[in-house]
Amino acid sequence: MHLAQLLSDLLLSLWRGTIDHTAPDHPSTWPWAVFQDMNTWQAHGAAVAAAAQYLPGSFDRKPRNPAEKINTGYKTWEFQMYIFGLGPALLFNILPRPYWLNYCRLVRGFRLISQHSISTADLRAAHTCFVEWELDFELLYYQRRAERLHFVCPCVHSVSHLASETLQKGPPICYSQWTMERTIGNLGQEIRQPSNPYANLSREGVRRCQVNALKAMIPELDEPKRNLPQTAVDLGDGYALLRKRDLYDVRPEGRAAQAIREYLGVDVKIRRWARVHLPNGQTARTVWRETQKPAEQVRVSRNIKFLLDGEIHLAEVLYFTRLAVEDINDDNEEDRTFHWQTVALVTMYSHPDRELLELSHHTVSSCRLLVEDVRIIDVKSITDVVGMVPHRPTLPSGTTEDRYFLVEKPGLDIATFGLAY
Repeated sequence: MHLAQLLSDLLLSLWRGTIDHTAPDHPSTWPWAVFQDMNTWQAHGAAVAAAAQYLPGSFDRKPRNPAEKINTGYKTWEFQMYIFGLGPALLFNILPRPYWLNYCRLVRGFRLISQHSISTADLRAAHTCFVEWELDFELLYYQRRAERLHFVCPCVHSVSHLASETLQKGPPICYSQWTMERTIGNLGQEIRQPSNPYANLSREGVRRCQVNALKAMIPELDEPKRNLPQTAVDLGDGYALLRKRDLYDVRPEGRAAQAIREYLGVDVKIRRWARVHLPNGQTARTVWRETQKPAEQVRVSRNIKFLLDGEIHLAEVLYFTRLAVEDINDDNEEDRTFHWQTVALVTMYSHPDRELLELSHHTVSSCRLLVEDVRIIDVKSITDVVGMVPHRPTLPSGTTEDRYFLVEKPGLDIATFGLAY
């Protein structure tokens, strides 16, 4: 089964007090069983459902309200987005601090190990998180008591082997249960001899291995196909502008107009574009188009992660456009030439609260939306579409304010914000 689902089932059964237990060890005596109170559990479930709409459509299935749907076919991907995506921020100041910190260690390690490409430093950090989580889990929950021995399920020990398995086999997300299920389904579709299906299936498997070996030796054979619409503008390097687009030129307004004026030195008319296709397959959208629909019908996909001067930043895209930028020509100043520069008008997010980021083992990146900080960025500096979920935490400094916390799609490179773990 999926490790994410097994771990999620274990943690939720502990926090809800539904795991098997014997007298006199009753859940009412467990300090971590915060969801025994039905009102707390239902409020938390509603918070999960409300946060799900801020996860982009490229994140696939969004988690449903666990208080209502946990026993009705809750999918593994929902568990992963809930427990390993939304959970650390939504459980802050709900779980007692020692148990929340222990949980954050697991989430940090799981996020690192779920990347498609893992550096040596990330692998070491993930292994450290898993080993510390397992030890603290036994001390906090199991407490070396015989009647709680079943708390330490096989999945608790399995996580400590993920780093070593990654060295031998590669990132776990590349051979996870999802990959196996998809492969079995694809091979099943290729069977063309119902009278002798097993021999046919064996032959198709051999043929696929041969093709994969050739593609590994000659990567040019595996160039991805770009099925762009006719109205798209291919920007190269995997980026493309997608409609909708203004039919006529319009004058920018507000802080966006000021940003364009400072960028070009003159006032100009522009045509806004609604979407940009990214090399990782995601589609970044805009405030301009998403706010024209009812909020309940939108999976917010306008928040991005981008690189600026080698550092990771977060922003909300107002719209995309193309600006005519003058070429620098020192040899002949009279012969002026221009080129199209594809840019995004964005509203910046602040850097995450440092204290909360470090306290949570880099799992809760809580930022403020800087509505007065509107900038122009190169479209090709955008790396990912991310989720920015509104919340109102009481920070370690004691301040309570409206903020947004970051959720990234499992498998993609995760943000570090320049802070060492």
